[in-house]
Amino acid sequence: MNAALGTTCLAPRGHTNSIHRPWSGATKRPASNLCHRRSGGAVRASMDTGVQIFPEQREVEGALANLTVQAAEQAISERGSFTVAVAGGSLIKLLGSLKGKSEIDWNNWHVFWVDERCVPHEDPESNFGGAMKALFGDVPIPPSQLYAIDESLCHSNLGAAQPCAEEYDARLKGLSNDILPVKDGLPVFDLLLLGFGPDGHMCSLFPEHPLLKVTEPWILPIMDSPKPPPERITFSLPVVNAAKMKCFTAIGEGKAEMAAKIIESAGDTFIPASLVKGDVVWLLDAAGASKLKI
Repeated sequence: MNAALGTTCLAPRGHTNSIHRPWSGATKRPASNLCHRRSGGAVRASMDTGVQIFPEQREVEGALANLTVQAAEQAISERGSFTVAVAGGSLIKLLGSLKGKSEIDWNNWHVFWVDERCVPHEDPESNFGGAMKALFGDVPIPPSQLYAIDESLCHSNLGAAQPCAEEYDARLKGLSNDILPVKDGLPVFDLLLLGFGPDGHMCSLFPEHPLLKVTEPWILPIMDSPKPPPERITFSLPVVNAAKMKCFTAIGEGKAEMAAKIIESAGDTFIPASLVKGDVVWLLDAAGASKLKI
């Protein structure tokens, strides 16, 4: 390892070390399974998993914003549109710095949700509603390019998952390849911004749930979520893994233990988030990385 090199790159068990995008402010963590690379610009390379650690939350926010904007610019330059699918919770708030940035080509963004609770958009449980309040209501993405579930199917949560999943699946499959390319029967999103729960679930794919093994259709109904509300829709695991890039963030000590388990036990069938494969980026603050064994 060259001592003059710079940015942290950690490959977890079962993965090989890899070059990835260096973000200003990433900390060095000395360990035998770290690789370091300094560059004046973004390094573009495919990887199994790359982990970047920053001192504070604000630097994670900056890295996430930069990653998202760069992915958008590349996709729009290649085919004229950018597809990003986001999780619920607090993750979308990390992109708040994008508000007011006139240089972003918002007109060519297409935003989806990796999972959604089958509730009306104004319901506090709605991932779409939360994202609109946190970011998308304040940026000029055309409303038709914000792909929410059909709330007319959600008068009651009970019985809503199946029709919501079918409608969302059909709508995505009806998009042109210029918007959402399809390869080997699966949609290829440019970027997924993923969260994870204390049990290691991601999207609405929960530990040991039968849906983890379901490969068709793209959008799955779940009627028995361990977390309320029970009826939801979710991307299937193959759809997640088909995306060009997947990004997880872990901020704060509350995320540290499970983040370490996911990163260090890649492929563990009892931890759904560890089943995410391909070009995967992790952005952590020092507290969120505090349980990593490096």
